[in-house]
Amino acid sequence: MNMDYLPNKKRIHSNSPLLPPFIPDEIIAEILCVLPVKTILQLKCVSKTWKTLITDPAFVQKHFNYSSLNPYLLFTPRKLRYPTSIVKFLHVLRFLETDSSNIVSNDSFRGGKDNCQVIGTCNGLICLFFHYCYRKYWFRLWNPATRILSKKLGIFEDHHTIYDSCKFTLGSDISTGTYKVVALSKVAVREENAISIKNQFGVLSLGDNCWRNFQFCSSIPVCLIYGNTENINNGLHLNGTVNWLALPKYIQPFYQYDCKSIANAQQFVIVSLDLSTETCTQFLLPPGFDEVPLFQPTLNILMGCLCFLHDLKGSEFVIWHMKEFGVQKSWTMLFKITHNDIQMDDYLSQFSTYYVPLYLSKNGDTCILANYDDNHLFIYNQREKRVRRTRIANKLGWFSPMEYVESLVSTC
Repeated sequence: MNMDYLPNKKRIHSNSPLLPPFIPDEIIAEILCVLPVKTILQLKCVSKTWKTLITDPAFVQKHFNYSSLNPYLLFTPRKLRYPTSIVKFLHVLRFLETDSSNIVSNDSFRGGKDNCQVIGTCNGLICLFFHYCYRKYWFRLWNPATRILSKKLGIFEDHHTIYDSCKFTLGSDISTGTYKVVALSKVAVREENAISIKNQFGVLSLGDNCWRNFQFCSSIPVCLIYGNTENINNGLHLNGTVNWLALPKYIQPFYQYDCKSIANAQQFVIVSLDLSTETCTQFLLPPGFDEVPLFQPTLNILMGCLCFLHDLKGSEFVIWHMKEFGVQKSWTMLFKITHNDIQMDDYLSQFSTYYVPLYLSKNGDTCILANYDDNHLFIYNQREKRVRRTRIANKLGWFSPMEYVESLVSTC
């Protein structure tokens, strides 16, 4: 058994009356790895040896790997600013196993009262965006499980982007382990006596607390085109990259998604920013996606893969996933949900708007979906063609949650 997460590979002698001293070191470490963060933090007081183990980076990573098997969905209010004390967490597996309508709890997650916005999660850390006075911003990293909040990070005043055009995402540079905040915005650029609007990427490295800006103009992410996306397509972090669904630069900005303004489905692309090299590339969508959808298509992360979601001819809901990141040939259709499937239990009189999957089980059978116009979450079983819905608080943004995993990761 790999003993790398044991500090200096020394034996752990337990002084706890709960455990006899003859339990092997590796077994003690394995037991601690599967415990909740709250319990582990209490066990740091057992002995200096246990405290050293629990704070060891290799142990923290091993605990995170276990914790990832029990994810949460993080939900925020439908407004721009709110205190972290009203951020809600849904334990996914517990929700799937019960019919209870009381599905949201933040008993273990106590936040603050200062108004902010959650812009992303990574490795159990949540990035909070604070907006102070006119165009002055900063960020903080928050670990709800350990209840630790970082100092102010990336403080800056922005006088160049078009007001309120910034979209932020948290990610991690997997080559160095450094966390980075990505800012996507529209800027006015003067070119040959004319002013044009271009999209700009800004990257804040939390390692040196320094911003770097550069432009990428071939395609514009749809979150900058359509103002009512509510965090949908604002940027998805996956394996050291941040990804957006995008359209060519000559598409005119509309507040509402309008399929008639898009000439063909092939205009949609995926723009991907590598956080290690801080360079952008473009990926093509599935070959089977050949018709402009009635509802705005979206990206998501399901089963650890980048997924593309769209409606088909106004009668089916289709999910594709990219088995090999960046390779178009690896796109595979996960499943289709017909409108009749959703209506089987008479829950909806019509399939009037777009659904987004929030979670997909490992076997691909069970999917949690949300509907923008309905304050319910839907549990859809593909194998049995059965749907169950649960009413939730309509003051929260159920249409665009973020996946969260408890961790011991430090905010420093």
